[in-house]
Amino acid sequence: MTEGKKKSPAAAVLNFIGTAIIVIVIVLCLSLIVPKFFGINSYTVLTGSMEPSIPVGSLVCAKATEPDTLAVGDVIVFYDGINSIPVTHRVVENQSDSYQIITKGDANAANDITPVDYVNVVGKVVLCIPVLGRLLVPLGTLMGKIAMLAIILGGFLMCEVARRLRQ
Repeated sequence: MTEGKKKSPAAAVLNFIGTAIIVIVIVLCLSLIVPKFFGINSYTVLTGSMEPSIPVGSLVCAKATEPDTLAVGDVIVFYDGINSIPVTHRVVENQSDSYQIITKGDANAANDITPVDYVNVVGKVVLCIPVLGRLLVPLGTLMGKIAMLAIILGGFLMCEVARRLRQ
């Protein structure tokens, strides 16, 4: 032990917690930003139309894909023609001659009424993480971003208090 420096269990705990908070928030933020560089966008599933394979509140990541390459059984994200909201459903038929895709939610008894025009296809789902979407929705709001900033500042504050306790 060097002179002037004391071992402080409180300092060690505060430093660990503060560092963990900072790392977790940074990883969380990077996980939302980095995939966009690879043509992958994330969406939160808001309805039960794809249950049980994709539960409500799941985060789905869709990679931009040429619609004519989509096959029966692929799960895709598309914008519905009415409300312009993202929908996640399974491809039932790809009608390349009319540039449309017939889709169906796994939990639905019948195919979707309106075919999906190729121009409304966002991409093919490449990853689904249950519950995470529900946790990330608030991050898109102004208050969510302010909260993340406050949490990071709290982590830095904990590390600073730990540093001073060690002196």
